[in-house]
Amino acid sequence: MVGVGQLRDARRPETQAPPGKPGQSSGRGFRADIQALRAIAVVAVVLYHLWPQQIRGGFVGVDVFFVISGFLITRQLADEHERTGRISLTQFWARRIRRLLPAAYFVLGASLAVLLLALPTVAWRTNLQEIAAAGGYVENWLLGIHAVDYLAAENSASLVQHYWSLSAEEQFYLAWPLLVLASLVAGRRAAGGRRLLVLVLAVAAASSFAFSVRYTAANPAMAFFATPARAWEFAAGGLVALTTRPPAVSRVRAAASWCGLAVIAYAVFAISARDPFPGSIALVPVAGAAVVLACGMPAAPGWSPLRLAASRPVRGLGDVSYALYLWHWPLIIAAPWVLHHSLTGTDRALILVLSLGLAAATKRLVEDPVRLRRWWRVRRWPAYGFAAVALAALLITTSLATGRLHRLEASAAVQAEGAGAAAAPVASASARSVPLPAAEQGQHASATSVRRYPVSCFGAGAIVNERVCPRPFARPASLDTAFAAQDGRTYQCLGAATQSVPQFCTFGQVHHPRRVLAVVGNSHARRLIPALDAYGRHHGWEIVLAARINCMGLIDVAVSPTAPDHACQAWSAAVQRHLLALRGLAAVIFASHRDAGLYLDGANPTPQQRAAANRRILATWSAFAAHGIRVIVTGDVPGMRPQSDPECVAMSSATYDPCALPRSAVVHGNLMTALAREHPHVASYLSLTHYFCDAERCHGLIGGVVVYFDSHHMTATFSRSLGPYLGADLQALLAAR
Repeated sequence: MVGVGQLRDARRPETQAPPGKPGQSSGRGFRADIQALRAIAVVAVVLYHLWPQQIRGGFVGVDVFFVISGFLITRQLADEHERTGRISLTQFWARRIRRLLPAAYFVLGASLAVLLLALPTVAWRTNLQEIAAAGGYVENWLLGIHAVDYLAAENSASLVQHYWSLSAEEQFYLAWPLLVLASLVAGRRAAGGRRLLVLVLAVAAASSFAFSVRYTAANPAMAFFATPARAWEFAAGGLVALTTRPPAVSRVRAAASWCGLAVIAYAVFAISARDPFPGSIALVPVAGAAVVLACGMPAAPGWSPLRLAASRPVRGLGDVSYALYLWHWPLIIAAPWVLHHSLTGTDRALILVLSLGLAAATKRLVEDPVRLRRWWRVRRWPAYGFAAVALAALLITTSLATGRLHRLEASAAVQAEGAGAAAAPVASASARSVPLPAAEQGQHASATSVRRYPVSCFGAGAIVNERVCPRPFARPASLDTAFAAQDGRTYQCLGAATQSVPQFCTFGQVHHPRRVLAVVGNSHARRLIPALDAYGRHHGWEIVLAARINCMGLIDVAVSPTAPDHACQAWSAAVQRHLLALRGLAAVIFASHRDAGLYLDGANPTPQQRAAANRRILATWSAFAAHGIRVIVTGDVPGMRPQSDPECVAMSSATYDPCALPRSAVVHGNLMTALAREHPHVASYLSLTHYFCDAERCHGLIGGVVVYFDSHHMTATFSRSLGPYLGADLQALLAAR
């Protein structure tokens, strides 16, 4: 998820290279080194997006562009102040609009058209939000919020996700001229000239860098997109512009330029998405770019990088780098939807060629007419007028499309409720005996290995009654995957990851219940509630829920045994105290999770730490058993990781059993289920796998219902359809000795 903001100041019409000296670097003329850096940066980013396994650190091209932008803008502002004694902010911002917004809004408009005309509605919500945010140049903050939002963190990439860096750069363009102007005015009054500006930029760079390092360690998801964590990169370019002289012919400078390029190349291939970024590691590409800009690729005999930098292919890539960046990402994201399959090597190569063609056409037909024609350049109001009209049109269109999406989802919700209600009488009117697969029988299943299940072919009923349901995994013609992507996506009664005081919610028969059960765990526990709520209301059960993100309710360690999550521990202890004191509680259902081991004994635990975690868990379960409260541990749902179920179903052209995966790829045990199996006298184990998988495959579409609203959280509709069967299994466990 990287982007690149860029400027056209490297090749301004009024500062071309002197006649007869094409390609030579000069102080205020054409800078071949800047064109080369731009070409290198955009190639790194584009190849990273197309072949991320091979170009692991190509996203550092963004940082190279930030340094270039800081260099060019600071130099331009300082030179203007030196020539005229003032800085025209309105003229500066008008130039930014002319040079950046026409192409940016043209691609945004094209992306919006592709979304509404070619992509299914399941892709609309995130894309519409981000297109609007990109148009307002706040995309980086929206992505940062989504990155730390538990239920939005798995959102698929949008068509315009790469606009995050353009947003950060536009925010820089708003604040930076004010800082430069204030510093130059104060410096002139104090007779300090540019020295005060250098000092101010140095302080700004140091402060931003310190913030970046600390914030990356504390909140890496948000730090990646936060403008303050990137400001030091712009400041680094500004300091180079103010403290270095125009490049002169020098073998030392030429050698240093090669070294700077080598450092950038090292960053592109050595840094990866696993490294905390930006943080201190961003110094590598920033330093490489700063060295190249400071040395300027002077013309040294024979071995200067200038000859390569001034070549026609490099200059051509530099010219179209902005448009190339704008186009390549929407093509990458839209192609799988249109082709109905993941991208092949041939597809990626064709996207690269098409991106280059669209970039060249956009530069010639969109960018250059606005950037070069005198009518645009001598007036300011057309630029501001264009920005206002384009933004208004974009926001109006996205708002209208969002309204249509809401109406479609509301209609689909009514249809889903109707289908579920139509299936309910069938489920209650008849039942049949179904033997459980041996692999799904829990420790106490020997007496209940044959269950009497209601007969229904809706949702979970289709796989439970697979032998009598025709085509249990068929795709209905009216299936709305956009509704499925929002079906159950809620924080209601799900505590935040920092919560230490539990919230208890009740469901089912809350007045004079025949039986009281509690459900404890993380978000996967929360997704069992629609099933248990429906069953409880029909059978007199009260369901008490205690759920919190990233916490299993078992005095979790989380992160590592040496760095415990104290909020989770306090939450778990409070839950246990409350439930042990709850009158009439018959059973506690601990919903397990595939990563339960990570929460309960940390990453890479030693045998001693694993044994200590086991003792803690068993002690908790034993405390409930000592009070006559049954402990039931449910297995985790298989999930469809890493793919989003609704999007996978929408993207697939299959009319039967789309997106099914082999059992071996998604069915896994965990620490909690293993302990329950090993200690049946303490806890009963109930597998959930047979509600999602047959003997060979696990399914993403069952009984006409999409199973998950993302990659591993059940939709509310599928969970409700699970109610009669999960309830029957729990009833059998509670009845067994």
